[in-house]
Amino acid sequence: MAGEFGLGRVRDITPVPGHRDVVRLAAERGVFLVRPAGPADPALYEQVAARLAQAGLRQAMPVRTAAGALVGTSGLVVQEFLPGTASLSPTPAQALSTMRHIGAYHSVLATISFPAAEPTLWTRVAEPRYLLAELPGRRLGDAVLTALDHLAGALPRIGELPRQLAHGDIGPDNVLMDGDDVVAVIDFTPVHQPVLFAVATAIYWYQVHGHHDLDAAAIGACLRAAGPWTAAERSAWPAMLLLPALQRLATPFAVAAASGADPSALADDVRSGNARPGPAAATIRRLDAVAAVVRGWPALAA
Repeated sequence: MAGEFGLGRVRDITPVPGHRDVVRLAAERGVFLVRPAGPADPALYEQVAARLAQAGLRQAMPVRTAAGALVGTSGLVVQEFLPGTASLSPTPAQALSTMRHIGAYHSVLATISFPAAEPTLWTRVAEPRYLLAELPGRRLGDAVLTALDHLAGALPRIGELPRQLAHGDIGPDNVLMDGDDVVAVIDFTPVHQPVLFAVATAIYWYQVHGHHDLDAAAIGACLRAAGPWTAAERSAWPAMLLLPALQRLATPFAVAAASGADPSALADDVRSGNARPGPAAATIRRLDAVAAVVRGWPALAA
């Protein structure tokens, strides 16, 4: 790898905690991350990193091989190593700093052409019409049905929002911090969605998932920090917050179906409250997040 990418003599190789198949490689030319190619087209990733750099925002720049390729013959990519720490329990100041960064980040992404691509499992479960068609049959309780009613009522408003290139999975584990300052957003996951979807996804991970009672004031502050928002975007909120919550709930069922497993077995485990480590336990936590948004709906919609 070092020879193929022209990194010079290798001095140290260290696994990156919490990131499977990712290593930190120190070589004569500097310090790099070596990882499998991600969901983003390498050329798109390079374009995004360069455009962000022009705006003073960082994303790990990719390194090309000596032959000019962005992906090595082994299927691995090399990127510059960015310092910083993922704050898995972010403070309010860190959350607001992240939201401001997300707003600036997506202003840059809006300048990059990214038309809708062929749907994949991961993009399909983020579409309201898929959720409205698939989730009722899982019989996951009244909170899900209420959430779907809210989503259905907002469908015309959501459909009017302009779509663009967005990062579809910003959460505390994908944001490198230096104190209260954002160093960079990592694990770029390109989607063709409204900016509000990307912000709602981040707010879901920062303020909803794992929280039984939602702090509507903190959520509102995060939303304002990532703005400004148009009247149409404000009208689509908070139904837009339900979208990532329902998306995350629907994903394990879609994955089970795609792998040939029986999604109804997972639904049975969830309904029985099976909290053993595994898909059912994770899905129960996602179900709880949907219920939290439903309980907090009056304050979120105020």
